[in-house]
Amino acid sequence: MRHLVGAALLLIAPEAVALTAREVIEQAQARNGFSTWHDRKSLVTLQGFDGKVSRVMREAEVYERTDPRGEHRTLMEYLSPDEFKGTRYLHVSPRRARQDWWMWTPAARRVRKLGGTYPGLQRDEIFFISDLSYSDLVVLTRIQQWTDAEGTVSLEGEEPCGEATCDRITLVPAQDNGEFPCRRYRLWFTRDDRLLRKAELYDPEDRLMKTIACEGYFASGRFMTAHSCTIEHPKTHTRSVITVKEVAYDTGIREDLFTVAHLSEGP
Repeated sequence: MRHLVGAALLLIAPEAVALTAREVIEQAQARNGFSTWHDRKSLVTLQGFDGKVSRVMREAEVYERTDPRGEHRTLMEYLSPDEFKGTRYLHVSPRRARQDWWMWTPAARRVRKLGGTYPGLQRDEIFFISDLSYSDLVVLTRIQQWTDAEGTVSLEGEEPCGEATCDRITLVPAQDNGEFPCRRYRLWFTRDDRLLRKAELYDPEDRLMKTIACEGYFASGRFMTAHSCTIEHPKTHTRSVITVKEVAYDTGIREDLFTVAHLSEGP
């Protein structure tokens, strides 16, 4: 009888410990704190490719700040090359609302607001603002603050992620959620350390719009940061590689840095 009871417990144990998609996200948040920091300053390189040809290579300082409501603001300033040095971008991502971008250049010396979906851009213009792919990384941070109010979340299964095993989940935003414009998001979290290794973003017609792959995570205090993330666009066969050279969290970056009025003044 004891043997039969033991066998029965073994059979039901996997069901007892099976996780939900919500629990996977909560574990990632608890272990890595992706969305619990208040501010972050990083030194990054942004490289754009057309097929195998490198078209853009820049270095920038990035300042970020988030608040308890989940609003995220980013200020990016180019350090190189010389023709882009001093150009600044301000990205504002309010909670459950549309994202906005502003740009200031030393040549124009005025603030210009950029369209949210960049309609009518020519190919060279797309490369000129390839750094806007950084906003995709902001979305990945925000996704890990996902609540039931944002939409639905489901666990699809598991699959290999290199040498690791990943749990794959899908998030479908609510129709009135302007914060997440994609039809759905698919995310791959490693099972052992709950690091986000891959994401797929689908357009309103549910076609694959871009993929994001992150690797080389390293610790800065209790926070984990991907050393590099590659954003690929299947339709245009272009990609951007964002590499983090330095990063520091919760250094006390002041709030007024992330305003349109301050954009022309710089950090």
